[in-house]
Amino acid sequence: MPTTLQDPRTVLCFGDSNTWGFNPDGSGRFPQSTRWPNQLEHALNRTKPALPWRTVEEGLNSRTWLHDDPIGAANYGGDYSCNGRADLMTALHSHKPIDVVILALGCNDCKGYLNLSAAQIAAGARILIHDTRRALNCGPRLQEDMAPQIILMTPPAVLITSQSLAWGFEGAALKSKDVAEHYHRLAAELGVSCFDVQPVAKPSPLDGVHFDAQAQALIAAGLAACIRQNLEQHPNPDT
Repeated sequence: MPTTLQDPRTVLCFGDSNTWGFNPDGSGRFPQSTRWPNQLEHALNRTKPALPWRTVEEGLNSRTWLHDDPIGAANYGGDYSCNGRADLMTALHSHKPIDVVILALGCNDCKGYLNLSAAQIAAGARILIHDTRRALNCGPRLQEDMAPQIILMTPPAVLITSQSLAWGFEGAALKSKDVAEHYHRLAAELGVSCFDVQPVAKPSPLDGVHFDAQAQALIAAGLAACIRQNLEQHPNPDT
């Protein structure tokens, strides 16, 4: 068998601070072994598949679907753009070949000062799904002309706390739930998978936005099941 076939399958986890691993107690980033993208890799490899899996962490604090957010970026020195679309194509080409792309954005779009409706937030998801599908030769190895499988992950059901309000999440408790409903409809329309994290894991009451350490394993397990289900429905003959 050619050596290239031994390369692991790749899952690109493209998201915001909950993908980056922001600890809701304010102490910084969770250890690598705690963060859900890395737990997802272990969950997928637990059954010792013929081809192993690797996950790529592409999380960024305050990232949105489409919008620059200088107010959000100011919390981290204002050193970068929060616009997810500006980063996605570079991430796809940096890490190809890619079997699965998890798009886990929309939480920061719920900030009140961005004045976006749930439908407008879902429109941002639509655009990045389109971008993922049109990215040149970023699909699975030996099938690069095919798009990676896409999982659209909902934002958490935001809690209103003093910290979430300080970050600008006024009104986000209801809006984040509406966004999840729009994601389900969008995923069905576009033929992608939707992973609704809201019934699976709740954000910590410490800040109302970020998942705690215990939630990381729940998210990883749910996403692993979603990926396995996708493989059963759309098997790759080369793997």
